Order: sequence, then C-alpha cells, then structure tokens
Amino acid sequence: MTMFRLKTGILLWIFPAVFSFSLKAQTAKSSALAPALPEGAYIWQRLQVEASSEISDLLRQQYDLNRKAGTFFGYRLQLYFGSGLQARAHAEKVRADFNALYPDAKVYLIFKSPDFIVRAGDFRTKSDALKVLKSLTPGFANAFIVNDDIAFPGPVVQGEIK
Repeated sequence: MTMFRLKTGILLWIFPAVFSFSLKAQTAKSSALAPALPEGAYIWQRLQVEASSEISDLLRQQYDLNRKAGTFFGYRLQLYFGSGLQARAHAEKVRADFNALYPDAKVYLIFKSPDFIVRAGDFRTKSDALKVLKSLTPGFANAFIVNDDIAFPGPVVQGEIK
C-alpha cells in the first residue's frame, strides 16, 4: 500500500511539470510560425505556384466564360423574400430602406413568379458577406447569406490571370 502511495505521489508531481513545459513550448512556437501579416498582404501574393499548361488553359477558359457571361459564383445577402398582394410594395420598401442606410451597396430586386426577392451585395467569399451581415442594423435581423451569381468585377490588371 505504501508503494502505491509513493508511485501516486511521484506521478502527481511529474505530470504537472511535464505538461507545463509542453504548453509553454507550444505558445512560443505558434507565435514564431504565424507572424502577423502587414496591412494589404495576402497569402497568394507570397506563393510561387507552378502548374501545368493544361491547368493554366482551364483557368483561362473559365475566366473567359465568366467574363462573357458577366457573372460568376459568389454570395449575396438576402434581405426579403415574399409573395402576396403587398409583396412588391414591401420588397421595394426594404430595398429603399437598405439603400438609405448603405448607399454604396448594390441592391437587387428580383421577381421569380410568384415571389419577390431583395438581395444586396456582390461578395466573392462567404467571409466577406458574413462581415457585412454582422454589421447590419437590427432592421435587417432576418437577413442571411445565399449563393448567387454575382457581377463580374471591373477591368482586370494585365498579369493578374496567367
């Protein structure tokens, strides 16, 4: 019985010491591995990607198709969805209210029989849409993110797509 107590006592002293050293080592390493990025720096600006000519050709074809169509896959915020006698009037009111609060944002009034839909924004990533969604006023508490074809961006700088 005393031998059991002795082993238990030793283990109770050794384990906290081992775990405390490993935790300190992990925190020191994590800060060294992930330095803070300067403002405007993105990971793809630091990567050297080598791809076969077939991959580059496929990317170029997809880019050309999207440019011709004028749209590509992205996200929008859905602010309103409804049907009925007053649906159009309510959709236009939601659109006007959103335009008054966010005059720079693009707002789309869509009619898909028999429903009226109000969507806002052209977001390339879901995280961009989520940032805006979190900043909306309480008047748009029912807004949510949807997949949609968004407007193709303006002119592309030469060399951006290779």
